[in-house]
Amino acid sequence: IVDELVEVIKRLDKPFRFGLGVAANQIGFLKRIIVLRESYLKYIVMINPEVIEERSHLPVPSKCYSLDGLYLIKAPLWMKVNYQDLNQKYHTKLFKYGDAITLQQEIDHINGLLLTDRGRRIL
Repeated sequence: IVDELVEVIKRLDKPFRFGLGVAANQIGFLKRIIVLRESYLKYIVMINPEVIEERSHLPVPSKCYSLDGLYLIKAPLWMKVNYQDLNQKYHTKLFKYGDAITLQQEIDHINGLLLTDRGRRIL
């Protein structure tokens, strides 16, 4: 599953592209796995991510590769998340700004939510 997620995200990745992530259920697997872009061609695999703290919720424009259009959603600009890596090691990591917004959207995906559930289409 992780190999397929990485292949999908690699096809979308370009230099200077930000806010890139993919969740397992977006490609047909009902698993709590997310791959998030850290930098060009560098990704973080998160298994069973759980938000333990979040702050600074603001309305932000957001796009999803699964949907057409641009949506205005309320998202955290700061979040702390627990997750496991592929070696079953536990991590706690802080995400800020665009990374937090993208991660929230991917966590929403594995929780069965879309941008249409969290906000309104603006474009």
